[in-house]
Amino acid sequence: MNTVKAILNWRSTLVFIFFVTGVFWILTDTALAQESRFYVGVPVMAERLDVFYEKTVDNTDPRNISPSKGRVYRADDSSAGTAGGVGFLAGYRVPLGPSGIFVSGEGDVTFPGGAVRGHFEGAGASESRTQLGENWPEDWSFEKNRSYGLTVRLGAGMPALSGLSVYALAGLRRLDATLRADYVGCFSSELCTDAEEFTSGTFKYDEDFTGWTTGGGLEKRLGNAAIRGELRYTDYRSADRVVPYDDLGIKVPIGLGADGVGLLVSLLWYF
Repeated sequence: MNTVKAILNWRSTLVFIFFVTGVFWILTDTALAQESRFYVGVPVMAERLDVFYEKTVDNTDPRNISPSKGRVYRADDSSAGTAGGVGFLAGYRVPLGPSGIFVSGEGDVTFPGGAVRGHFEGAGASESRTQLGENWPEDWSFEKNRSYGLTVRLGAGMPALSGLSVYALAGLRRLDATLRADYVGCFSSELCTDAEEFTSGTFKYDEDFTGWTTGGGLEKRLGNAAIRGELRYTDYRSADRVVPYDDLGIKVPIGLGADGVGLLVSLLWYF
């Protein structure tokens, strides 16, 4: 199932890239080529990020040796936080005639900072939910590592305000992120009762997300330089995996989803 989802996600990504590339080149062919401009810039980002985390502990395998054999425990948690970042972008802006309407295609990479943190209550038959086979409580965090984007903007100049233009945007975004969780639990097939019988630890998983971005913004030209501010919404969609503990006869499916509303300010230089 995970393989099928991955194939569908990458097919959607390739279709979108081909579509954007085709539209961009068609519009370029109809534009005033002598006024087209290449540009580079530095984006600075602040984003409110919402993260959903779910985990299932499946004890239905006949080889299961836990006190919860035959049971399935599901639990989830959601949390929000603020992430920031800085990066590099490069693009090409093409006017579509003397009307002031333009289209641009742009690629960027950003290196975010900050993490979303939450507490996972877990689920189980015991009061503490920390026995083998139960869904243990966790303190978890979701950290953005790198983000890559391909964005198309369609806008127009505002004649009453020299050098100012307004635009709408749509794009594809890929996010590399890390889930970290700290836990305390029992790894013994017998019930743990004393504090020294429980084990504390940490697990980390890297996940990749591919989603869509929409939004709008304003750009002010200052000669060959420009400053741009935009508001955007990004649905990073979801990612999941199954963690097998074959020696215990336990499977642990994990699911993550994220979306965010961000404010970007970019400094640009046109050539």
